[in-house]
Amino acid sequence: MSPDSGPTGPNPPDAVPSAGPPPAGPPEPAPAETAPMSPAPPTVAPTPADDAAASQARRRGAHRPESALAAYRSRRVTRKQARAQKKQKPHRKAPWWELPALVALAILIAILVKTFVIQPFYIPSESMEKTLHGCTGCHGDRILVNKLIYDFRDPHPGDIVVFHAPPGWDDEPTSKPPSNPVIRVIRGFGQLIGFVPPDGQVLVKRVIATGGESVQGDAQGHVQVRDSGSNGPWRTLNEPYVFIDKGQEGTLRPFGPVTVPKGRLWVMGDHRNDSADSRYHCGPNGSDSTNDLNCDAMSSTVPIDDVIGKAFVIAWPPSRWRTLGTPATFEGAAMAGASDVPGLVSAGVVLPLFIVRRRRRRR
Repeated sequence: MSPDSGPTGPNPPDAVPSAGPPPAGPPEPAPAETAPMSPAPPTVAPTPADDAAASQARRRGAHRPESALAAYRSRRVTRKQARAQKKQKPHRKAPWWELPALVALAILIAILVKTFVIQPFYIPSESMEKTLHGCTGCHGDRILVNKLIYDFRDPHPGDIVVFHAPPGWDDEPTSKPPSNPVIRVIRGFGQLIGFVPPDGQVLVKRVIATGGESVQGDAQGHVQVRDSGSNGPWRTLNEPYVFIDKGQEGTLRPFGPVTVPKGRLWVMGDHRNDSADSRYHCGPNGSDSTNDLNCDAMSSTVPIDDVIGKAFVIAWPPSRWRTLGTPATFEGAAMAGASDVPGLVSAGVVLPLFIVRRRRRRR
């Protein structure tokens, strides 16, 4: 066997591949060893500080802003839910004492108003026709009397005043208490709150002259007043409100002159031929005198202290609603007497109202 012959042995291979040239480029690195995986870190719960930071971030606008429409719908739903909850709440029952307390309060207010401020009166006679109705068959007028005004000033000429009758002035009808005790109690309660006229002699007349003035009248019904007492010129009053029954003109009794004492009033009814006023109480102790030319200045006049108040409006019936102002013939005297009202009283009334209004504006 030659040296170029193949390996010996049975079934020799036809050919043996020879090793090729090595591939070009750097040699491939050996695969690195895979490191073992470490376990995952444990989950940490958020702390209160983290929650505060997240809340602050949301307030700063870190969250997505809500649209205006969505916000409006949310507010609307909230309001509907609140109203539904209110409807579902049971109605609170008023305490049993609430109604009696309100009635007692109303009665107390009525008593205070009647005692100190305003009191209604009923006209029972014809002495003030036709200014005030009180005639037979008529629905007597109900008037409201201001009881507070004469705490600040004296009565003025022309005022219609309600007063307690002086001694001897008992010529006109008056209301008397009933004999039935039940009706008497009801009547007393009505008088207490001002719905029923008081018992006794309470009269209503017009002031013609006040303290220091002189007054006189003739048979035709003309009345003259002298403002300066016993001296000075006479002034004839223009009295369109005076009523004299037909056929009685020129038949009135002349009186005076009378100088009215200080603190007293000369009063007369507008129904001149049917009024038992100062002219008919010229005698001693307020009696009727046969000679009115020599009239007693004290018994024929009314003390200012007996005056209850000034009638200022006809309150009933509705067809007769109107105010009772001062006639033009007395306006000069009324304006002159306005200085009797102290300026401090006016300031005391106006100043608190002014302060309250300023405080309300500041609020």
